[in-house]
Amino acid sequence: MLQQIFGNIDTIKLALYIMGQGMLGIFIFMMIFYALILVLGRIFKLEAKK
Repeated sequence: MLQQIFGNIDTIKLALYIMGQGMLGIFIFMMIFYALILVLGRIFKLEAKK
């Protein structure tokens, strides 16, 4: 019965691998984007108006 529900276990492993690759790519992109925001914030620092 489980064979009918899950199909081929290799297909599930491949799908999880592809999902992991996508999530890792998004995580790396967000880290680069956050670092870019920090760097630009330091370069173009605005003085607080008093």
